[in-house]
Amino acid sequence: MQEKHDDISSRPAMGELTVQGAKPAEHDCREAALNHERLIHASAEFHHHHSHASASHHAGGHHLLQVENLSMGFSMYDPDEPRFFRAKKRLVPAIKDLSVSVHAGEVMAVVGASGSGKTLLADAIFALFEPNAEARGTVWFDGEHCGADSLARLRGRGISLVPQSVSHLDPLMKVGKQVRGVARDAADAKRRERKQRELFERYGLAPEVEEMYPFELSGGMARRVLLCSALIDEPRLIVADEPTPGLDLDLAVKALDDLRAFANEGGGVLLITHDIELALRVSDRIAVFKDGTVVEETSVAAFESPETLRHPFSRELWHAVFGSEANSGSAKPERRFDVRGRTGEKDRVNDKDALRPDRQGSRNEPDQCLEACDISFAYPGGRQLFNGLELRVEPGERVALTAPSGFGKTTLCRILAGYLVPAGGSVTVDGEPLPNRGALPVQLIGQHPETMVDPRMRMRAIMEEAGFVSDEIVQGLGIREAWMRRHPHELSGGELQRFCIARALAANPRYLICDETTAMFDAVAQAEIWRYLVDYTQRHGIGLVLVSHSPSLVERVATRVVKLD
Repeated sequence: MQEKHDDISSRPAMGELTVQGAKPAEHDCREAALNHERLIHASAEFHHHHSHASASHHAGGHHLLQVENLSMGFSMYDPDEPRFFRAKKRLVPAIKDLSVSVHAGEVMAVVGASGSGKTLLADAIFALFEPNAEARGTVWFDGEHCGADSLARLRGRGISLVPQSVSHLDPLMKVGKQVRGVARDAADAKRRERKQRELFERYGLAPEVEEMYPFELSGGMARRVLLCSALIDEPRLIVADEPTPGLDLDLAVKALDDLRAFANEGGGVLLITHDIELALRVSDRIAVFKDGTVVEETSVAAFESPETLRHPFSRELWHAVFGSEANSGSAKPERRFDVRGRTGEKDRVNDKDALRPDRQGSRNEPDQCLEACDISFAYPGGRQLFNGLELRVEPGERVALTAPSGFGKTTLCRILAGYLVPAGGSVTVDGEPLPNRGALPVQLIGQHPETMVDPRMRMRAIMEEAGFVSDEIVQGLGIREAWMRRHPHELSGGELQRFCIARALAANPRYLICDETTAMFDAVAQAEIWRYLVDYTQRHGIGLVLVSHSPSLVERVATRVVKLD
């Protein structure tokens, strides 16, 4: 890239984008574009600031997407200023001097630490900025130099987003209508309806799902709806921000295989994910993020062994995912973060009836348990999710619930925690019904932390709602003091989830429900969080219910496995 100017930026008004610094003259932009298109691949791996896979190519003589020198931060009041009304603002950096590209016909995967700025990169590509955000950088799409206004016009008309948060779904609109979007005419409306139903069938969404509202969907179903919304417009580029959490392995593989097929047909994919194993399966190149920038960009082949990775954090990710020993064969070793072996507890039982009271050899008093008896539940107009379901969890147990996406695991978690009332049956805690007020003895940590907090409150106030949060919990979960002054939207998904975990533990629960709790964490952070949770629940005799689509995570955390079918 020859150009050094800035052409995307944001000011505190939501959706209002203005240029910071001098805008280049029109002939300068044209000359820069010509220089950009003249660049061709050399045989070396690195070429104008980034690596290339062997199959990478410049369709039309240019990249499909090129982001150059992107820097982004948030304007905040100085917390050290004692006089509030005279407090000065300062810019808190989030992304610094970041460059990344996507070629036609390839999948570019972005992996790395939680909170490193991966989702902010996606926001910048779509010119979606928070009111207090400021951004600088240069963006090219399909050979055209793009400002903030032109990036906004490309949303859904060339570039489609699969967002990380399910809050992008309109809670007041049925999901079928949301996926179909706005049609140009009657013929386009019929085409969209046909395409929507084809996509729903491909991703295992039953015909009646299109008549459901978002609150009636499981986490995995909501993810699939978001993916269908991106695919229906036939874009040139798809930015997929964590498209697979909440999906079972088969659906996750299918979703990424579809992104791979989209790239093979000439499109481009920027895949933002924490699941390195799935990313390696479909990607051409890998960009490793840490502390707001790319610390290493390399080919997929480099992840076959830690010795071929240049940056220490890249090697740390490799060890967290694939093990502490270098891979000497074609098959990668299994994950090594084993937190289960500390207890010496009884073996897991892969039996859906294993936790029924009449089959459980209890170490505790008969009434010391979280028990669901004869549970029945169905959403209005929807299929019957449960009919006579029985479940028992004792103090100190770690019970994993496994089932395909859409079975109703999240609904069951909400019933156990008192968020939903079953149509039939009951939930008791140590022999007593769930209380109607106060801090409940069953605490739920949901898979979507943004839906569990008040977006208008600062994180310190959100924490104080639960009562006293000990320094041991704050430090154990890696929560930084600077985060306490922020609003939820100013945190990454992983950072926000740490607060949700801390708030649940601060309520002194007797039972903890973890519904895909660490799906948005990178492998290193996931291991750290689960080590802490297992140690904490063991020390305090807390029963834990775990929902996860990761077989290796279930294998290493759960003392019992219950298959729901």
